[in-house]
Amino acid sequence: MRRRGHVIPLRLNEREYRHLCEQVKISGFSREEYLRSLILGKEIHPCPCTHHAELVRKVSGLCNNANQLAHRANSTGMAGQQSVDEMTRVAKEVWREIKENY
Repeated sequence: MRRRGHVIPLRLNEREYRHLCEQVKISGFSREEYLRSLILGKEIHPCPCTHHAELVRKVSGLCNNANQLAHRANSTGMAGQQSVDEMTRVAKEVWREIKENY
């Protein structure tokens, strides 16, 4: 049994319907979810792009490398050049991807 028992018919002209469909597609919600969110006054953000998860993973790796480098530098008083080079490489790769895709 459905929790939502109230159905509200809604008539739209072609322009309104196209606009609704575009907004639903951008949000990543179903039409019902999108309209309920609007009614409840929630802020609707665009669905993250397909590159988002990969970018977050790379930034996470960069932060992990920086943390390891800082930990090593704090414990030994210096960081190895290989660690610095790897962190620099990952940072450049992340920035390149940001410039290409965003």
